Amino acid sequence: MRLKLNTSNRIRATCTDCYFDFKVKSINGKYRTDSNSINKLMPLLVYPNGHNSRFNTSWREVDHVFIPVFMDKKSHWILVDLDMSNLHLDVYNSLFKTVRDAAILEAVEPLRLVIPHIICQSKVLNHEIPDAPLSIRLCKDIPHQTNG
Repeated sequence: MRLKLNTSNRIRATCTDCYFDFKVKSINGKYRTDSNSINKLMPLLVYPNGHNSRFNTSWREVDHVFIPVFMDKKSHWILVDLDMSNLHLDVYNSLFKTVRDAAILEAVEPLRLVIPHIICQSKVLNHEIPDAPLSIRLCKDIPHQTNG
């Protein structure tokens, strides 16, 4: 939160909580086949619109949204950076040697598919976004854990 509140930073950022990741995973796939798909996204719209009491910055006002993602199968956390200007996901994994890229991509796939719909429904961007999954970049040039 210090990054968000410090006005001397050159980037503007906010974050979500683990509930966001959990909810995206729970609706992934279901919203495309259900006629009430908009209703399934409604609980998530408080995040981009800044209506969540803990995450009260609209995605319209930031360059990056940091999303913690829990990898159930590996009992491991990764960090996803939603780049709002380029609309892609940068993924940071501190257990590079233990957790393989395929597992990372599997864990991030629900976000890649659902976030474009969340952005469209919340109307946080002033321009149209493609109705396509977001691209993903696995960031390798970061410090890695040696334990784990």
